[in-house]
Amino acid sequence: MKKIIRGILKWIGILLLAGIVGTVAFRFLYARNWGDDADGLALADVAWEAAEADGVISPEEVAQHYAPVIDQAVNVLLSEGGRGDFITAVDYDGDWSALNNWENLRSGDLGAVVYYSVQETDTHWFVGYYFYHPRDDAEIWLDRHENDLEGVMLAVPKSDDGYLPPEYMYTQGHGNVYFYFSGSADSMLNGSHYGGALALQLNTDRPCIYITPNGTLENCGHSVESAAGHSTYWSVGESGVRYFYGGVAETPVTWNGDFSRNPCSYALRPLEELWAWRNGPYDGTGVFGSYGAFDGDNWGTDKANPPWGWRNKTIYGFGGSFLSDPAWTINHAISGAALSADYTVNPWAEWRISNIRALIPATVDADSVTLHLIREGGWELSNPAWFTLTEERAGVYAVTAGGQNALWVAAPETATWRFEVRGADGQLLTTCAVAFDKAYRAD
Repeated sequence: MKKIIRGILKWIGILLLAGIVGTVAFRFLYARNWGDDADGLALADVAWEAAEADGVISPEEVAQHYAPVIDQAVNVLLSEGGRGDFITAVDYDGDWSALNNWENLRSGDLGAVVYYSVQETDTHWFVGYYFYHPRDDAEIWLDRHENDLEGVMLAVPKSDDGYLPPEYMYTQGHGNVYFYFSGSADSMLNGSHYGGALALQLNTDRPCIYITPNGTLENCGHSVESAAGHSTYWSVGESGVRYFYGGVAETPVTWNGDFSRNPCSYALRPLEELWAWRNGPYDGTGVFGSYGAFDGDNWGTDKANPPWGWRNKTIYGFGGSFLSDPAWTINHAISGAALSADYTVNPWAEWRISNIRALIPATVDADSVTLHLIREGGWELSNPAWFTLTEERAGVYAVTAGGQNALWVAAPETATWRFEVRGADGQLLTTCAVAFDKAYRAD
């Protein structure tokens, strides 16, 4: 009997020792040093002199110059050992149907791809980068869905003498928009979220960003943040990949340990590749199930959105301005920004809402009413602070949106629009009327 007990205790000791050794080894292998920088990567770039040689700085050249260094955290306990956290192309599995992207994670080509967009005003470039993951995975099934796309937008001052560092940056995650710049939280307007300062790679104009991994907690789910001062990923593994623009779509070979130990080149592809699918077909053979939602059927229906469908649930309920009008978005989120909205290049602005006039009877206090722009069957611009009423004559008010006379939005050509005037209690005031011009740009 004693022999049996000794044998049992021996095996218990062995198992305990193995557990301790395994835990220590696991933590050693997956340890992360947040002090790592992004130097020494084989970044592809087009120098200013080469870019302007033909007299035109192309959108692709701008996107290449500012292409970010991306620290992508990986949750090794989910999605095929963490592969659901890899950045890749929407058609990574060889077809454009988004309905099978959850299932094809193991068999598809997970070469790294980042989508980009470039807009231009007379003073700034607005450069967007978008990161696709086949799965938004989590331990709790309610947090899961097929397809996932998050992004970042840079506002870069233009100069005839060369590239300048980004002036503003905002990111998207979980329906919120976070703003990064050299100011402080005191500069934020209308309840906007201050994210902190921009983090740039040493001796370059490239932002360093961090993307959270799959998981259930708040600091999971592929939210995009600045690499400076982001939320530390707590979960098992603490592993990740450092993606950099090298012009080649590589697949991560390792993703344990320091980001700097796991570099991986990504290729850039224009957002127009996805934009071309926005109007369908919505029959399961294309990317989207509707104008503003990816086609998905795992753990819910069509739960992921492209940037022309993104809304900021904290500040306003209007979809699309993240992409269609970045100057407008920044101007009304940051005090003193005052960026020009005179776009010379903006392929994402399909509708122009302008010449807005509100007729408010003298019996109604104009300071107590709010304006709401509504797209039938879609979303509304619900924060009244976005609209400013200036009385032109008795009872007639001119309306500006975000300090501008026109509001640029993305929406289907078949969209119909209306304004509502509501009282302080949110109730519709039927005695008020709003007139406005709207035009769809089909080119």
